[in-house]
Amino acid sequence: MKSSNFVVALLLVAAIVFALGYNHGSANARITVTPAKVGVVNVNSILQNSKKHKAWQEKMGAEETQIKAEMDKLKSELDFMKKDMATLKTGSPEYIKLMREAAEKDGIYQAKQQYYEQEMTLKVKVWTESLYQDIQAKIAEVAKTNGLDIVLGAEDVELPGANMRELLLDIKTNKVLYHAEGLDITTEVLAVLDAGS
Repeated sequence: MKSSNFVVALLLVAAIVFALGYNHGSANARITVTPAKVGVVNVNSILQNSKKHKAWQEKMGAEETQIKAEMDKLKSELDFMKKDMATLKTGSPEYIKLMREAAEKDGIYQAKQQYYEQEMTLKVKVWTESLYQDIQAKIAEVAKTNGLDIVLGAEDVELPGANMRELLLDIKTNKVLYHAEGLDITTEVLAVLDAGS
């Protein structure tokens, strides 16, 4: 009998200790957890409206125009050589000489075309990475200024979609389906980003 009373008393004490510990833990959890202050940013809107990004695009456009002019000149010279070859007797020394020069020029044309494509792709990649890191830093700066704990990307889904693939990609990547207007800090981030340009 004594041992059964002892077991019951032990179980009672364990239940009381557990209940007190559970209540204490949940009370602490209620005290320390506060709702996060949230903001949203439309990165696509920043890219479309950023003066800094537009200035870079204009610079790249000028570079592309210069490269296109150089490539057009090479292509024109190559076309002229091929037309000139058509006027010569096949196999003649002049024909063979011009054929060699045309092959060399065509090799240069192909190599430059491949190089410029790789160069432009790399420049776009490096710029995009740099700009995105800058945007992230400015988002953090504005979020801290506004006392925000979390900033979510809220991109617009353009309807109708250009094609089914792009529409589905937009839908899959858009995670913020609704937000109150006062949470959007896109304009502030854009102003801070362009202030340094």
